[in-house]
Amino acid sequence: MEKTKTFLKKSRLNQFLETLRIFGELHGPTVSESGVYCFSPLHEPAQLQLDYRRTQIPPKKYLLPFREEILHYASGTYREGHSGAGDLVLFGVHSCDLEGIAYLDRVFLADPADPGYSTRRSHLTLVGTSCEPDDFCFCPEGRESSSCDLFLAASQDGFHLSSHSARGAALLSGAAHLLTKGPPPPRRPSGTCLTPQDPQLRFSENPLWHKFASTCVSCGACSVCCPTCYCFDVREYASLSGGALRIREWDNCLFASHGEVAGANFRPDRLERLRYRFLHKYCGFTPLQGVNSCVGCGRCKEVCPVDIDLRELTAPEPEER
Repeated sequence: MEKTKTFLKKSRLNQFLETLRIFGELHGPTVSESGVYCFSPLHEPAQLQLDYRRTQIPPKKYLLPFREEILHYASGTYREGHSGAGDLVLFGVHSCDLEGIAYLDRVFLADPADPGYSTRRSHLTLVGTSCEPDDFCFCPEGRESSSCDLFLAASQDGFHLSSHSARGAALLSGAAHLLTKGPPPPRRPSGTCLTPQDPQLRFSENPLWHKFASTCVSCGACSVCCPTCYCFDVREYASLSGGALRIREWDNCLFASHGEVAGANFRPDRLERLRYRFLHKYCGFTPLQGVNSCVGCGRCKEVCPVDIDLRELTAPEPEER
């Protein structure tokens, strides 16, 4: 296929979406009945909302379900709860969320790989799209993530398509009849993102910790909506018939119960829980020590009921006069 024949006119977008259905169940950004942007099945092209800024819950929900059965016991036998995942095409994912999935891949696909995550990831096709940042965003301006199978960079008349995997090349091939030779892609400005922080330099005695802890209500909204937060709890439930069920479900490091082990609590204070979450986010966590997992999507700032802005922690120190 000619490299220059990768332009999709806006008038052919609906046809392109129908082509994507060949590769799996099609999901994308929509608006719920309550007016909330979310990723959900695209039953018809009119549901697609490509002008969205961010969904309330990131696409990590497709790889880490809120609650999943991981083990079932009955009649003296054990059965793994991971069910086979069907092929799914997730369309319209912004670069920040693509980078969030790339980070989760490093966590859950490392040896030994998480079986449930690995199965769902192998059946997931990611199609990214460019976006227009708002006041909550702080990712690099114009960043076009390559952590996807196919990326659509919007221009005035259509989309410039670029593949980043064998699966992405297959998508291009399947839609070849819809593509043309388009104008050169527009140059996009570059920006800066939050860099990994040294906790010994900035975080240890920063007075912002006390300021945040005095206002934080430990609701956990920032963690729930974060594309790279993956804390979970494992619970077991026995039945009167002698069977049992083991479930994995989302947990939250801002909850007081998260640090409880055998009657002791490693992080009983709100200040300690805030520090734990932000240090994990900015400074990494083994085996990803030194890797910044904040992708700059802005969800935490948007949903925080007391306006905590973690960008303040990485703002330059004022110069002494």
